[in-house]
Amino acid sequence: MADVDPDTLLEWLQMGQGDERDMQLIALEQLCMLLLMSDNVDRCFETCPPRTFLPALCKIFLDESAPDNVLEVTARAITYYLDVSAECTRRIVGVDGAIKALCNRLVVVELNNRTSRDLAEQCVKVDATDSSYPSVNTCVHYLKLPEYSSEEIMRERLLAATMEKGFHLN
Repeated sequence: MADVDPDTLLEWLQMGQGDERDMQLIALEQLCMLLLMSDNVDRCFETCPPRTFLPALCKIFLDESAPDNVLEVTARAITYYLDVSAECTRRIVGVDGAIKALCNRLVVVELNNRTSRDLAEQCVKVDATDSSYPSVNTCVHYLKLPEYSSEEIMRERLLAATMEKGFHLN
């Protein structure tokens, strides 16, 4: 992933009609891999700065013709930024209509359609609050704790998560 050119990635993210959607999807998948597999957050944020990339990602949500598969990967990229830094939230809120566009996508979710359901799950992750639970990323060995409003809520969420089937701590 070190050979990914951020300027090309950003250019492809801003494409969005016809065959260009394929390039946009490739760019989104590359960005997700870059964010997910990075072992140095500072270097990653220098390469793909949130101030540049998050507005581009939000604009994809503002495109009413964007298909669910593109939006699902877009929402995933946004959540990867948020996983690394809650400070990225202000960049998302700063894009006019972005939050409304995310919420509007939740309204029309088809739960029997896997892509649509995946999109909804990613949109909900973007809007994490005290009701969110911890998540883990086994690829890079970290436990992500949302910024809870109190230590008591954090304790409750951690205990509840450890009681879930399939949640294992070594």
